[in-house]
Amino acid sequence: MKQSCLLAIAAALLVSHSNAFQTGSQQRPSFLISSSQQHHDSSTTKLEMAKVSPSLENTVGIVGRGYVATLAAKLAALRGYDTWMLCPQGQEPTITQLMDTTTPDGTQLPPNLQLVTAADEEKIASCLAKTSAIICSVDDIEGLFNEGALKYVCNPTSSPNLKRVVGMSRNLNGKGMGFLVAASRRAANSEVWDNGNTKEYQSYEALLKEVAADCGAEYTIVRAGTLKGGACGDPGSENGEAYFPQYLSTKFYEMTKKDIVTWQLLFDCKVRGVSLAKGDVMVGPGGKAILTASSPEECKGDSSRAAVAEAMVRSLDMDCAGNVDFGVSTKEGRCPPTEEEWDELFQVLA
Repeated sequence: MKQSCLLAIAAALLVSHSNAFQTGSQQRPSFLISSSQQHHDSSTTKLEMAKVSPSLENTVGIVGRGYVATLAAKLAALRGYDTWMLCPQGQEPTITQLMDTTTPDGTQLPPNLQLVTAADEEKIASCLAKTSAIICSVDDIEGLFNEGALKYVCNPTSSPNLKRVVGMSRNLNGKGMGFLVAASRRAANSEVWDNGNTKEYQSYEALLKEVAADCGAEYTIVRAGTLKGGACGDPGSENGEAYFPQYLSTKFYEMTKKDIVTWQLLFDCKVRGVSLAKGDVMVGPGGKAILTASSPEECKGDSSRAAVAEAMVRSLDMDCAGNVDFGVSTKEGRCPPTEEEWDELFQVLA
């Protein structure tokens, strides 16, 4: 099949006319929804470590839907990577507003970041041809990657220079789950991770490993629980102590707000700390699920979107993160980890 035909198929798989983000009204987006096909892990051999260090010589592509993918694109650009993000046509203004914390009208992106619509076949092809790493992320619990789309963006023909494939998954061990967690998702917060579609995530992880191996690349699986927060905090805080403009803009709070005061903002102001653990070992909220579903405190079973996105981006430059899976959980703190503290956090993978 000719390259142009492959691009057309990929574009058709990726294009969506629905909103790419969860909002206060809990719209269900369909960008990059998974197929019903099941996948099985293929045998892989240990590859030579191939980290991708921050540089304009290294291109990072972000493929996915939602706030984590948007934040990962911004953070990758801020760390110095040549960055592109695949997005649904028509969503460019919203994504730009979510990223921009520098102008009042939300129209500015980092100069080394470009948004590529799924309908732009030539641009997709040129971006993939030079891409060193792909980051895959979908916020929506039910919305995983279409098999054909993932195999297209991660294959030796489309992406001949690929070294790392990083995918966000979930905590799948089942610890701290059960009826009360599922009930809290229905009653309190539809984004609570309740382990309800574990098999689909296991198949997705197997596929991620398979496509990485086919490209001679390493995989990294970053596990999350219930996603919370992800934005800059309070721009009006005293001395800016609760404001971190490297994350999403206050547009995020507008889009996710359900009450007079959004608990997502409170979370971002109180829970900037991060904890990492190698493997699939993080536990859920258990019997306290109904109390923690929308809590702005440090809680078992939670993951900050900011921490997950940053862990995915920073893992690219870590030798110890190749062919590894690890979980990200919350820790109380008003400031995110420093460069030195991030290096220490990743030592658990060594």
